[in-house]
Amino acid sequence: MLKNLKQRTKEIKNANNTVLEPKNNLMIEIVAAICLAVFLVTIYFFTGSWEYLLCAIIAPIVMTVFSLHAFFKEKRQDEKSKIDKQKFLSGAKYRQSEWKNAYYQYKEKHTFETISKNGMKYDLKKRYRKKDFGYIRIGILLIIGSVLILFIPMTEVKDKIAAIFGILCGGVIFSIGLHGLISGPVQKFLKQQANLTEIEKSYVKGKMLSFGDNGINLGNSYTIIYNSENVFAVDNNNIRDMKRKMIRVKKYENSTYSEQEYRYYVSLIYKASDGKMKTVDVRLDEFQCEMMIAEFNRRFYTEREYGSTTLEITENMISPP
Repeated sequence: MLKNLKQRTKEIKNANNTVLEPKNNLMIEIVAAICLAVFLVTIYFFTGSWEYLLCAIIAPIVMTVFSLHAFFKEKRQDEKSKIDKQKFLSGAKYRQSEWKNAYYQYKEKHTFETISKNGMKYDLKKRYRKKDFGYIRIGILLIIGSVLILFIPMTEVKDKIAAIFGILCGGVIFSIGLHGLISGPVQKFLKQQANLTEIEKSYVKGKMLSFGDNGINLGNSYTIIYNSENVFAVDNNNIRDMKRKMIRVKKYENSTYSEQEYRYYVSLIYKASDGKMKTVDVRLDEFQCEMMIAEFNRRFYTEREYGSTTLEITENMISPP
């Protein structure tokens, strides 16, 4: 139940809101500006107030100019992204001297992450524990506040019902945080592994990189991947390839284009136990992706330097809350 609730919460948080195409959005904005002008002029004829006439002239012009600016800004970014996409797909981006210099400077300051001397179990739990204290705090505050309201003298019945509902909600939120605090996904992962000793040996000596709630450990025998809901291991004998993936995210505010960002992933392609080929994506930053793929190529494809180009490049459109 808790897993389903967390998954649903994540889906809502990361849901792709329906965003109109730039041209359609521009037409709607212009039509809205015209309608506003007609409405204000109508009011002017009935009231004779010059303020309405002034607004009828200025407001639609401002709306139209702003819409045109957002439209052409988005179109320019769309054209630029086409060039970026081609460079990414061909691998040309990673052969540019500017990018190489930036990458080498990054490597001078950043290395693969240190694994805890206490072992894989402790290391994975520590990575999970730092994520869910917010849920615990919110749950406790909600429970305490609701209990206080429930036992205040002269509290109305409807307020008591709301307090009981608050206690239940607080309990659920607290349970989600506690599940993360005790590292539920890690516990489940450890119980499911028959060859846990070999996996831990591989993990402790592996190359580890993490970004946010995602992490990947490339070991000698196993590759361990974790995210906010799951931890799993892939036998290196079943791995077929590792490739880059990039997602262009276009952000909108009030249905108007505001900015964009690129999100980078390494995609691990492997043969599952059922014989089917599967792919799992691990989000890292751009230079981390290069570090991990370079290490992967060193172990699996020593002759390939830039052969692992992108698996895919997609676009995603979201409206921030």
